[in-house]
Amino acid sequence: MNKNRSILWQLTFFLAIKKLMNKIVVICSLIAIVGILLLFYLAKVTQPNFISLNEIDSTYIGKTVSTSGRIVAITYSKGNIFLTIYDKNSSISVPIFSNVAKYLDISLRKGQKIVVSGVVDEYKGRLQIVPRKASDIKVVE
Repeated sequence: MNKNRSILWQLTFFLAIKKLMNKIVVICSLIAIVGILLLFYLAKVTQPNFISLNEIDSTYIGKTVSTSGRIVAITYSKGNIFLTIYDKNSSISVPIFSNVAKYLDISLRKGQKIVVSGVVDEYKGRLQIVPRKASDIKVVE
């Protein structure tokens, strides 16, 4: 009789632990799904700071910005596209490296006004905006 009680108690304990583990798995799964959805949402709604060209200085190095300007120079080299954009009294280089350039579905020409988003960087003492993906470059005129 004591042996049966012991087995019954162990079985009851095992079932209680199993139910608790199932609840923990469900809760962890829900938290993970909510976290992934939150990250996806934040990636879509957070846009880089839009600033005018003349505001971009060395304090922005390493930061993601969005700006606009007219293309005044285009150079092609080994799959890369190098733009210079100008707005009012300021200009900046926009190197579009081959890993991004190959996905561009737009034609870039001198005189076009574009909006570009990317990371501000410095190359040979000159500031530049480096787009990370093709959708970071949009022709607006």
